[in-house]
Amino acid sequence: MARQSKQAAAGEASSGSNAKSGSSSARPRKPNAIESLRTVVPSIFQESQKTVANHRKNAIMLRKIQEQCAEIAGEKGEEAFNKEFIRNLNVVLAIKKKEPAADRVIQFVSSFILCTREKDIELEQASEDEEGAEGISSRFVEYLMHHLLKGVRVKEKQVRLRSCQLIALSTNSLGAMDDDLYTQLQESLLERVRDKEAAVRVQAVFALSKLQAGEEEEGVPDNDENVVQTLVDLMQHDPSADVRRSALFNIEQTKATWPLILERARDTDAYIRRSVFTKPMDDLSDFRVLSIEDRERLLRYGLSDRDEGVKRACTKMLSTKWIQQADDNLIEFMERLDVMGSNVADDVLKAFFDYRADILGSLTFNEVFWVNLTVESAFLVRAYAEFCRSKDDDIQFERAVPEVTRHAFYIQKYSNIMQEADENDRPEAEFIVTQLLMIAKLLDYADENGRRKMFNLLREMLMLDDIPDKHLDCIVETMGKISLNEKDFTRIIIEIISDIRAGIDEQEFLRNPEKSDDDDDSPDDTIDLTATPRKRKRSIVDKTPSRRSSIAAEDVGQSTSEVDAMLIRLRCLTITKFMLERSAEPLKENSYMYGLLNELVIPALSRQEEVMQELGIHCLGLICVLDQNLAQNNIELFLTCVFAENASDQLQVLSLKIVFDLILTFGLTAMSSQITEERIIQDLSKILESDVPVMQAIVVEGLAKLMLTKLLKNAQILRKMIILYFDPETANNNHLRQCLNYFLQVYFHSSHDNQVTLSEIFVPIMIQLIQIQQDSKNEMPTPSIMAQQLLEWCEPRRVLGAENEGVADKNIDFGLQASIAIEIVKVMFTEVNATRKHLPLILYKMRLDGDSGEIRLKKLTLLIGNLKAKRPFTEPMSKKYLLSVEKNILKMFEEAPEALDDAELNKLVELTEEISFVDNFEPPEESHDHRSLTKILNDDVADPIEPIDTAPATPMSKTRIPRAKKDKANSRLAKLMQEVDAILESSESEQEQDDDAQDDYGSDDDDDDF
Repeated sequence: MARQSKQAAAGEASSGSNAKSGSSSARPRKPNAIESLRTVVPSIFQESQKTVANHRKNAIMLRKIQEQCAEIAGEKGEEAFNKEFIRNLNVVLAIKKKEPAADRVIQFVSSFILCTREKDIELEQASEDEEGAEGISSRFVEYLMHHLLKGVRVKEKQVRLRSCQLIALSTNSLGAMDDDLYTQLQESLLERVRDKEAAVRVQAVFALSKLQAGEEEEGVPDNDENVVQTLVDLMQHDPSADVRRSALFNIEQTKATWPLILERARDTDAYIRRSVFTKPMDDLSDFRVLSIEDRERLLRYGLSDRDEGVKRACTKMLSTKWIQQADDNLIEFMERLDVMGSNVADDVLKAFFDYRADILGSLTFNEVFWVNLTVESAFLVRAYAEFCRSKDDDIQFERAVPEVTRHAFYIQKYSNIMQEADENDRPEAEFIVTQLLMIAKLLDYADENGRRKMFNLLREMLMLDDIPDKHLDCIVETMGKISLNEKDFTRIIIEIISDIRAGIDEQEFLRNPEKSDDDDDSPDDTIDLTATPRKRKRSIVDKTPSRRSSIAAEDVGQSTSEVDAMLIRLRCLTITKFMLERSAEPLKENSYMYGLLNELVIPALSRQEEVMQELGIHCLGLICVLDQNLAQNNIELFLTCVFAENASDQLQVLSLKIVFDLILTFGLTAMSSQITEERIIQDLSKILESDVPVMQAIVVEGLAKLMLTKLLKNAQILRKMIILYFDPETANNNHLRQCLNYFLQVYFHSSHDNQVTLSEIFVPIMIQLIQIQQDSKNEMPTPSIMAQQLLEWCEPRRVLGAENEGVADKNIDFGLQASIAIEIVKVMFTEVNATRKHLPLILYKMRLDGDSGEIRLKKLTLLIGNLKAKRPFTEPMSKKYLLSVEKNILKMFEEAPEALDDAELNKLVELTEEISFVDNFEPPEESHDHRSLTKILNDDVADPIEPIDTAPATPMSKTRIPRAKKDKANSRLAKLMQEVDAILESSESEQEQDDDAQDDYGSDDDDDDF
């Protein structure tokens, strides 16, 4: 029994074990990590493209799968994981740029690289044996980078873009990189920054910027391009604003690159200019690392920018970051700007006060402040006073500035310090006095005691020997404010000048008591103003030094007194200049001026010193603005000074400015009473061809003002100004280019008559520009680009108010470009091939539509058809453009022509001029160099508008030479020509009948008289 029970128990056990084995074999076996890669990795990529919130979790999960693959099969497991990862990544690389899901996957890959790198660092710290852990991460990154380097060279731009984008995002997460991989990565990125796609270049620049630090450590081979230099070149010259901005944000900031970064404050893109004051300045710990010149340049660029966003960014930078770096101390902030030599410090403080209005009430200027003024504090209180006056804030102004009497005391105090200062301290003392005098111009002189105190102080300061010109300017302006009216102001200044000149008379009397009263320098001389121009012209132009005896050793004191006398004359002339600049009353109503003119200004013109002549000419010009007769008598003198070969450049420039001021004040007709108007225009036209850039810029600016005010209208001068606008020799003359850029647009878009004038000289201008462009191909735009600019100026629809109602009353010819097209086709008959080959493209870009008018379109078809027959083009592109123009014109005449009335018949008779032109044209022989249009245009003719010699528009005789027949393919043009022939023959017969009838009528009259 016992044995049977044991057997039964064993049987039950065996049956139980069989049951367990059967159940285990029935369930599926769980796959390992390698076998599940095809399902798990795609699902992780699928989740990562939905949101970035799960990137960290999915990256950790993917890292575990990577470790499991390495544990199961070692390197083969890693290879399987890498292939599956790349297989899923390749799907994303081919997706277009603006796809959010693809961008999220790229970010996930970057997060995974960072995660696996962090895991390796943790294992490295926890275990001494880190070779296995680090091997997984490094081998994966190396495998991925080699794959991406293949993608940056493929043909598809999306793959290149995504590859560069992933490299850029993953570079920061990389650890130690193999030298070969680093070199390959650098070479590939240097190649991609020259990619034709701007988006690819942006990502390549971002990735390449990560290699700047490695470049300094490892060094760059001689055959490799320097990374920093590449980024600098892209930042300066890349045509894409996105690429330049990417280079600006990512270039390394060093002493060598800071000046180049600041140059981007003058970039053509407003966002880049604004970015200079945000991103690079945020990385700048102390703006004193920039030189004084760089700070000045950066602030000037930002505060004077035409874009309000750039101005706000610059203002925010200096009002928050820079002032914080100066410990929120305005005085210290001013010290770092070097206000004495700064040209932008005024704008800086004005922008600061506007932006930080909250601190205006906290500024205090007490007695201690005024007694201990420094350069920076004096500049600060003057700028604050001017800001308060500009905002009409009288309360803050009165709190900051003392009363007139007290302020006069401060001026006297610091003026005495200036007189006693040595050479090193005098510039700072002069600057402080200048700021106080500028504040004096803002004071209210209602208090009579304060007004008298200030008047006496300023009068005493004018008598000082070594007073600076800046002080003279401020003093004269303040005295003009103190004076009762302009006559009183002139009288006071002339009295002061007489007192100053009294020292000259005393020195001359002591030096030569027997000097006759008729010397040139005698103040009692009276000069006939109507007879002075010829004499003064010789004294200005002929600077032959007078004969002087040699100065002996004992006569040194005498020469010193002569120098002192000349300095006194200079001071008197300077005061006179400042006074005349603030005078507006006519000369006839201010008799004090005549004595000043005869005794001081005119004698200065006969002096040999250039500075005396320049001040004399300046004062004479200011006086001439006050009197028309005086201006008429001296206009020739000023023109003579402009062309004087031995005159200084400053004198020529000053004289030219005076000429334009007089013409703008009195008009060109009024200034041509003594000399002809043609002489004035001819002289001004000559200056346009000057070799001195300053003279060219001034004459262009002056002529632009005359033309905009309709004081001058001359097609020849306008033609020269347009040529100067495109001429490569004026490329560096920014003053001239900016002036013409504004003037030409405003001039042609403000009046249709100006556009008509341009249409008449369009062809001569283009011929000359084409010839200039052939001599300097790489220095100026192509002829088609220049023609497009001229056509844009000539577009009637761009005229101011052309689109408004009532345009018919404006007499605007919307088909004006068709007239230009007719003249261009005529030029194609006569010009040389080197010039005429550019004309078909220009003709193709013209606007020829229904507004051109039927007559002008028929003229074009007539001329183009005969051009193809008598002088065809040999260049394929020229033929193509010409044929396209002809087809576009003929499309407008698809319907059969209707019967014409008498008015339309008279219009068609206008075609006789073009018919006569093509009939009388003889094609030039190949060996014969026919006369070109340019030679005709360069002749000295009165009116250069007509480009060619054409036959008179008279009715054609019946025996005229027949025209060449058209090709059969051009059937519509043939029908049009037949129509024109029939109309012309009918008009000729009617004309002959009218002539016969007139003859019969005349013979009847003769018979009656007989």
